[in-house]
Amino acid sequence: MDPVLQKSLLLAGIHYAEGMVWLVVVSIVVEQTRRFFLRSTVRRWLEGVCGTLLVGFGVRLAVERQ
Repeated sequence: MDPVLQKSLLLAGIHYAEGMVWLVVVSIVVEQTRRFFLRSTVRRWLEGVCGTLLVGFGVRLAVERQ
């Protein structure tokens, strides 16, 4: 007879360890991404792109026919 409890606990432990590694990797990537987007040149570029898009949408809405 198979030791079902031991196998189940082993698989649960492996799942837990993989989950912890995944969360650590995700948190490191998010921190690096945050640092990148907080740079002044990147923020200025993003604000310019967003402003251009908003103006473009406003122009499109203004010239749209009912």
